[in-house]
Amino acid sequence: MTKIAFKINEKVHEVSVEGSPAFAFGKAETLSSAITDITYHQAWYPKGFEVFDLLSVKEFEHLKQGITHSIKNLIEKELQISLPNFDLTKYHHIIKTDTDHFKIVSKTRDLFSGDFTFSVQSLIPSLEKFLGFQLIDINPKDETKMHIIVRINRPHSNDYNPPHKDIYEGVDGENYIPLFINFWIPICGVTENSALPISPASHLIPENQILRTFDGAVVAGNKYRVRMIKEWAGNNVLERAKVADGQVLVFSSHLIHGLAINDEEDLTRVALEFRLFKK
Repeated sequence: MTKIAFKINEKVHEVSVEGSPAFAFGKAETLSSAITDITYHQAWYPKGFEVFDLLSVKEFEHLKQGITHSIKNLIEKELQISLPNFDLTKYHHIIKTDTDHFKIVSKTRDLFSGDFTFSVQSLIPSLEKFLGFQLIDINPKDETKMHIIVRINRPHSNDYNPPHKDIYEGVDGENYIPLFINFWIPICGVTENSALPISPASHLIPENQILRTFDGAVVAGNKYRVRMIKEWAGNNVLERAKVADGQVLVFSSHLIHGLAINDEEDLTRVALEFRLFKK
C-alpha cells in the first residue's frame, strides 16, 4: 500500500494514497501575485494568513447554539431518532459509522446564509473593516452564490481533505484563478490537537517546487476533488492554526492547508468555513 508521511506540529501522520492520480511538479511560476491574490496588499501577506477577533462572547454563543440546533435537527431527520440533550462535541457518540456521517455532512457542506439562525451576512462588515475593502458572496465569474460549509471532524477519523490549495481546480480546469479569500471559524472541539493545519508562506513557493496531483486525489480510500499536495519545496510539515472561540482565521486561497486530522480522544471538532470575493 502506498503511503505518504506528513508532520503536523512535529507529529508524524501517514496516509494511504493507494489509487490516487500521479504526482507531478508544476511550471516555473508563482501563482500568487498582486493580480491573482486579493490578500497581496495585506500586512500579513508574507505569511499568508492572520487571526483576529470577530465575535463577542454573546455572538459566538448564539452562532454555536444555532449550528448545534441545525445539526441536531439534521440527525433527527436523517436517522429518525430523538436527541433531547445533544452535545455537539459528542457527535461521534451518536454518528458511529461513515455511512451515517455522510448523510449529515452531505447537507452541512453545502449551506447558505439563510440556513442559519445566526446571520452569517452580518459578519461581512467586520471582515471588510479588517481587510480594508468590500466583500461579496457572489462569484463574479458565473454569478453563483458561494456556499457555507460546516465541517464536522470526528476524533481519529478520515473526516478531512488532503493538503491542497483552493485555487487548483480553477487553474487546472479552466486556466482561471478565482479572486476569493478564505475564512475559518471554530465552533467547538478546536484545540492544538484538532485545529486546521496550514503551511505559512507556502503561497510564495513556485509551482515547480510543489509536487501534487492534477486531477483530484484518493486518500484512505476516499475520493476528493481537491488536488493533493505531497510536498512543497522539499517540505511536508504543517502547523495547527491557533484560533480561539470568537476568532476567525483568514487566509489566502493560495496557501497550502488541510489534513485536519482530529487527534483528540473524545471531542468532535466543528468549524464554519466560507469564501468571499472582493467587490
